Amino acid sequence: MVYRLTSKAELDIIAIAEVGLSKWGRALAEEYIDGLYALFDRIASSPRMARERNELAPPVRVQRYRAHLVLYLVEGDDILIVRLRHGREDWQSDP
Repeated sequence: MVYRLTSKAELDIIAIAEVGLSKWGRALAEEYIDGLYALFDRIASSPRMARERNELAPPVRVQRYRAHLVLYLVEGDDILIVRLRHGREDWQSDP
C-alpha cells in the first residue's frame, strides 16, 4: 500500500517541524519528522495496526507517535493520512 497526505496533514507536519525547530533545534526536529515518515511507511505496510475509532466522524484509525497522534483512513489500497494532532490537544471534536 501507499500513503498520501491531506493538505491539512501537510500543514500539520510543517507546524510540528517549526515548533520542534524553535524548541529543540534542527537535529532533533529533523529526527522527529523523519520518525513520523517512518511511521507512515509502517502504517502503509500494516494499515490495520491501529484500531478504527468508529465513535469519531468520520471513523479514522489513530496511531500514536511520541507526543502526536496520526489519524488515517484505509481507502482500498491506499492510506490517507488525514491529520497529525498533539496528544494533549482536544482533537476529537475536529479530527
